[in-house]
Amino acid sequence: MTTELLFKNQVIPVSFISSDQKAIPQLINLLERTSSDRSASAAAADLQLIERIEIIGNNAILHSKATNASIELPLY
Repeated sequence: MTTELLFKNQVIPVSFISSDQKAIPQLINLLERTSSDRSASAAAADLQLIERIEIIGNNAILHSKATNASIELPLY
């Protein structure tokens, strides 16, 4: 299943694999923590570069537009 998340004026497609939309509150918390945490990696810290997000079980995989890189972060 795929949906879109509006976060800081950016629409980000979110795909759910082995998970469901109940993970959205945890995903929003993760994005908020990541955007305020300056020690996070550059790929995760610059949320403007996120092309899409996959939720697989209890993990979020953030895919970057700029470098074709991705980072996996735990939701819980």
